[in-house]
Amino acid sequence: MPKRKWIDDGYAVTEKRDLGAIRRVLIATMLLNFAATGIKLAAGLLTGALSVVADSLDSLFDGLSNVAGLAGLKAAARPPDADHPYGHRKFETVAALSIAFLLFLTSWQLLQVAWRRWLGDEIPRVDLWTVAAMVAGMLIQAATSAYELRQGRRLNSEVLVADALHTRASILISASVLGGLVLVAVGYPKADPVLAAFIALTIAKVGMDILRETLPVLVDQAALEPGKIAGIVEKVGGIESFHKVRSRGAAGNAAIDLHVRVSPDKTVQEANAIADEVRRRLLALGGVSDVTVHVEAQREPESAAADLFATAKHAAAELGLTVHEVWAHRQGSGLYLEMHVGVEPHLTLGEAHALVDQLEREIKKRLLEVREVHTHIELATIQVLAGGEADLDLEREARREVALAVSRIPSLSKPHNIRLHRNPADADQVYLSLECTIAPEVPVTQAHQLATRLEQELSRRLPEVANVSVHLEPPDQDEDPD
Repeated sequence: MPKRKWIDDGYAVTEKRDLGAIRRVLIATMLLNFAATGIKLAAGLLTGALSVVADSLDSLFDGLSNVAGLAGLKAAARPPDADHPYGHRKFETVAALSIAFLLFLTSWQLLQVAWRRWLGDEIPRVDLWTVAAMVAGMLIQAATSAYELRQGRRLNSEVLVADALHTRASILISASVLGGLVLVAVGYPKADPVLAAFIALTIAKVGMDILRETLPVLVDQAALEPGKIAGIVEKVGGIESFHKVRSRGAAGNAAIDLHVRVSPDKTVQEANAIADEVRRRLLALGGVSDVTVHVEAQREPESAAADLFATAKHAAAELGLTVHEVWAHRQGSGLYLEMHVGVEPHLTLGEAHALVDQLEREIKKRLLEVREVHTHIELATIQVLAGGEADLDLEREARREVALAVSRIPSLSKPHNIRLHRNPADADQVYLSLECTIAPEVPVTQAHQLATRLEQELSRRLPEVANVSVHLEPPDQDEDPD
């Protein structure tokens, strides 16, 4: 069988995002987070306030998450390739997920330290500089969160949005720590470890929020409501029905695939034009970067037989065989299939039977309703045969037998174009072909039965002939049918 060419027409549509702008926002945010970390950490270490140190660690992990985001963004910026045909966007999702695990680690460590402080009797020192450091850190965090969240939504970046949410939570944490310092100053030292534990739990909650944002992308949760997609597809003309509507991917990078069914009467070009229009309209949706449309023929109850025959012919073509005169008979809950199969003349009988047996198995595998397949093996070739003429005596005998057999079959008359030729691969095999006239009002089914009857009769009368082919045609308009 000929080897089919694989046409490499590229990969998924590359999403149009300003990755350079996202990278610049991450760098600016990282620097601001490290600045807030330095201020808070210095104040916490100087005063011994655990809650202030915890708050500074929270800011530190904000900056470290920016580093992880930069690494993930670098991988995500790579274009689609053979190993990653859908691009590398999920590397950014993985980076956002790593932020969540860093938050869980920080939360656990803070809870351990807070518990030890609760059991101890250490009293932190609170002064004006501590309060000033916390206020300064809060202002930096507020500016950082607002800037990063705004840019993250504008640039459709999961990392920026995830990190901005964490920074926003950090502002509330800093405010709580500031209130706790007041309680420590008025004589409630246990407020310090309590606030540290509260900060740890808040950090863990932010981690859970990030998980809720990133896990749907990693597990291919639907990125768009199927109804929204359906509302667009159903407005495209020429579509009989559609199904298997699916979507996945992150915000701003959704991929859609669906199956549309068109009338079997449509040409391939018309079906492609319909699919292209569906693809164009869906790509116009915000955040959609790739659309795959599978086109199918609309299956109606009356087209079931045509689908069955098409499947049988396709299975035969893949094996280098041809089929014609396919008949399907219903027997109980299944179908009985009968067909004529053409094989190449150069094959041996064993090779031909092996191929036809394989075809029968393949048809039953593709058409589960078919219980049994019965085949008639014939010769088939698309080559010009250079066989010699048959013997003159055999030709005279064949013409006599043809005239006699036609005279005994009602509705057939005037046999003509009677030809005999030998198989170039086997001189002992002789083929006979002829044409007969038949009344035009005879049904096709009856005409087929008459032609088969004539072929069988001639094969019985002429044992030297390996194959008989009869073609029936109505008389010319100016010819007397009698």
